[in-house]
Amino acid sequence: MLNRSLISDNLSGNMKNTENLVVVHLSATAVYAVIGSVVSAKDIRIMGIGQVKNNDFYQGRIKHRERLQGAIKQAIQEAEDTANCRVHSVWLTLATPELLSKNSTGQVDVEEDVVLAKDMVQALSNAKAKDLPSDYYLMHCCQQGIYIDDMDSMVDDAIEMVAKNITVLYHMMMMPVASRQNIQKLLQSCDVGIDHIVFDAVTSAEYSLMSEERQQGVCLVNIGASTTSICVYKENKLIFTHCIASGSHEVTMDISADVGISMIEAERLKKSHGTVDTNSIDPSAFFLFKPQGSNDEINIGIYNLARIIEARFIQIFTEVARQLHEADLIGFIDRGIVLTGGGSTIKGMVPFAKKLLKMPVVMSNTHPAISAFNHFDNEDTFKQLNAQINDRAYHTAFGALLYSQSEQFRHSEQSEPEAIQESRVKGTFQRVGQRFTNIFKKIL
Repeated sequence: MLNRSLISDNLSGNMKNTENLVVVHLSATAVYAVIGSVVSAKDIRIMGIGQVKNNDFYQGRIKHRERLQGAIKQAIQEAEDTANCRVHSVWLTLATPELLSKNSTGQVDVEEDVVLAKDMVQALSNAKAKDLPSDYYLMHCCQQGIYIDDMDSMVDDAIEMVAKNITVLYHMMMMPVASRQNIQKLLQSCDVGIDHIVFDAVTSAEYSLMSEERQQGVCLVNIGASTTSICVYKENKLIFTHCIASGSHEVTMDISADVGISMIEAERLKKSHGTVDTNSIDPSAFFLFKPQGSNDEINIGIYNLARIIEARFIQIFTEVARQLHEADLIGFIDRGIVLTGGGSTIKGMVPFAKKLLKMPVVMSNTHPAISAFNHFDNEDTFKQLNAQINDRAYHTAFGALLYSQSEQFRHSEQSEPEAIQESRVKGTFQRVGQRFTNIFKKIL
């Protein structure tokens, strides 16, 4: 269950009825730490942010443990200093191509004729026994709905409902046990515990997607430096996740190799002159580029640069489309694709993706619930936080704060072992349509 004592601070008298949550996001280019004061699901105030450049977590694997450990500690320290607090445990969000995802079910005969917390916990245990490989760890699980007895439609919450049996549907996201243990030891060496590990596409989706998009069917594509994460929602339920071992860093490598410049210069070139929309480029246009440490200038054709970038993104989006086709999900994503992540910000991305994928494509927007927490005497600090609120680099971490307050997380918590101690009683539930039932018959 949600730990409400993640940090200690000297601000407890200032804001009653709030909880302070800490998120660490591991990416291939940096470690991000975010401390948020959660007033409500619609009011989350960012108290502190830390960012440390680091490339030792690449494609979901630890490349250099000591350097990554130092970066995590420093990022947390920066966030602590701004928020004036001490971090004890964190929500961790990451992407890994080792991700193994599956839609699963757990069936339980209700012993006491009314559904209790223990029945929900047993349902997940039964699903894990059936579909969780022995060498994998259940990183993250989203409950999709519950069938009670012979009902034709699902409910979201069955606690205290009269029933003979229940069938709980889950979307399970799993990672190798060894990888989970390495990450846990890494965070422990940074003197913090892990409360939850969440796949970064899910937290990005929480930040980026509107309710009507999730309802009608949408695919979020989060293009990072070393990975591209995908998740699909239909009828407000998470039904598919996947992580591709390819991202915008490979675009930089392609430019570096083709032009004959360093990775740092290639990255700068990509951001300053790069586009993925070759149709908007004059084939005869060029510019002069002077590599650092050299007296010679390189004549670089803008069209050639665009072709290099285009080729890699064609590969990435072709794989996205292949995954959606293989899962037979194209017909379910009526709202098309929502793009997020640093790799999606290159010029011309939206028209390029629309043409290639032949479906609606939009960029994600900022979330209205996220704001800077103005408890500082230092006006410069508050201005800096306000600037960081709009930085796409933090959206995945902000999404974890939003996800902690979501209906999805609350319902999924009911299958966790701690739910037996909590024994929370919910008197309402929502029905979902027969159409969604048919979706699951198709994809399970």
